[in-house]
Formats: sequence, C-alpha cells, structure tokens
Amino acid sequence: MKIQEGYLLRNIADTSVVVPIGERVIDFKGMMVLNEVSAAVWGFLSEDRTKIEVLDFILENFDVDKATAEADLDILISQMESAGVIEA
Repeated sequence: MKIQEGYLLRNIADTSVVVPIGERVIDFKGMMVLNEVSAAVWGFLSEDRTKIEVLDFILENFDVDKATAEADLDILISQMESAGVIEA
C-alpha cells in the first residue's frame, strides 16, 4: 500500500492535516486529521509498503504493544481506504 498522488500532509497549528491538491480537491470531501503515529505512518507510506512493514515500523518507533498497534493500524488503513488516499 502507498499514499495516492495528489495528497500532502501539512502541519497547521501543531495539527497534521491531509490536504488534497490538483484534481483531488474535487474528489476529497471533508478533512483528515492525523495523530502523531498516523502522521508517521503517512510519511512511511511514501513508498509502497506491506501491512507487516508498517506494523514493524510502528513497533520500532512507538511504545505500543503488538495487539494494540495492529488493531489501530487496521482502523487507520480502513479509514484511509474509505477516504481514497491510499493505493492497496
């Protein structure tokens, strides 16, 4: 999976926000605000990664147990897929 072209992550007032650019502005409805871990995952997904690679990245960089990290990652992936910001 990888971030689709046409989306950028911007830091606005200490908040990480996904911003559509170009033609994506028309398709993207609403706003996506990311927490610290989600923003780090966003950056990691600038290249094509597997779910296992992303999970390992989270476990190496954040103080979280595997079960919690995996459950939260499943939710994040689902939300990103629903928003159309990642390629599966």
